[in-house]
Amino acid sequence: MKKLVVILLPLLLVSLLAAIDFDFDGENRTRAAAYNNAAERDGGHVDNRARLGINSELFDGLKFRALFEIGDIVWGGWGGALSTGAMNVETYELYIDYRIQAIEANVRVGQQYWADHRSLILDDSFSGILLSIDDMQGFQVEAAWMKLLERIFTNSDDMNYFMIHLKSKNPVDWGAYLMYGRDDLTDTGNITFMPHFTMAMDPLTVDIVPFADYQINPSPIDDEIGFGAAARLSADLDVIEAGVDALFATKNGLTVLSPYYQNGLYIYGYGYHHDGVNLYWNDGYSGNADTFLSLVGFAKAPVMDNLKVFAAGGLLLDTGFEVNAGVEYHVIPDIMTLSGYAAVGMHDNDTKNYLVGTTLQIYFP
Repeated sequence: MKKLVVILLPLLLVSLLAAIDFDFDGENRTRAAAYNNAAERDGGHVDNRARLGINSELFDGLKFRALFEIGDIVWGGWGGALSTGAMNVETYELYIDYRIQAIEANVRVGQQYWADHRSLILDDSFSGILLSIDDMQGFQVEAAWMKLLERIFTNSDDMNYFMIHLKSKNPVDWGAYLMYGRDDLTDTGNITFMPHFTMAMDPLTVDIVPFADYQINPSPIDDEIGFGAAARLSADLDVIEAGVDALFATKNGLTVLSPYYQNGLYIYGYGYHHDGVNLYWNDGYSGNADTFLSLVGFAKAPVMDNLKVFAAGGLLLDTGFEVNAGVEYHVIPDIMTLSGYAAVGMHDNDTKNYLVGTTLQIYFP
């Protein structure tokens, strides 16, 4: 009897899966960089990473998604050393998405990706529940409970985060976030209000994200508050796209979770084509002891239909100055992109830093 069950169970599983349609998406990234560190020691590394997404509609209005990440695998290092099979596989997303037709809303339950408007607070996957309502009195609505940290199961010592986001396109594209975080173990928390406004006046686009962050501390430590804003002005003139990106924060700045704000720099920020060599960045607008400022000018221009050049230059207050440039070649449009880039920086008028790199990106259609 047991042998029969062992044979029948895999057959049953295969038959069930055969009745469900799956589609796939993903990307594969390989990048190499030569650079020096904060002590001006030369070095470099090569790494690659793959993401594979699996999607299925189990029933009308009920969807399932899983996204697995393999890497980053460092060539000759962790996961990529000779004769090792230690390739790290992580579950990046794993959720069900149910459509509630009665209120024209979707509810996602599980591990899922979410990012705020400029990735100032969160641009990552989280565990929790996200409710999205198509239209509520003229607003699109998002509401989420994020379980950030589960400590001892039987103790009330966890970290939770709650978010509500209202968005409208009337009279301009605008919205506002209200967020509340609480750590029961440390008795700390935060309340964040962060509106955003995007105005397109051809050829100009203005994007402004002010924020106020009230930080709750246990007695006898006083509560604190930080203010700031991110602003981006760009002009698309067909032959060139150029603009300025600025981020300002007062003392105490903004409470962040897993941010991914890109200021256009590679050494003193997260670069678009390489985010693994940044120095001195460390989200300096979070819990900062003094005023923070990032001010960067950028430009991008097409040379041919499938080839673009780009450049940026800017400074971080009390940190340093950087200039960078590169090319972006679309080998196969929408599928395969090869980029090369270089950057030089000066930290505190003393340490000279550099970066030269290339990235090969492939998207699964």
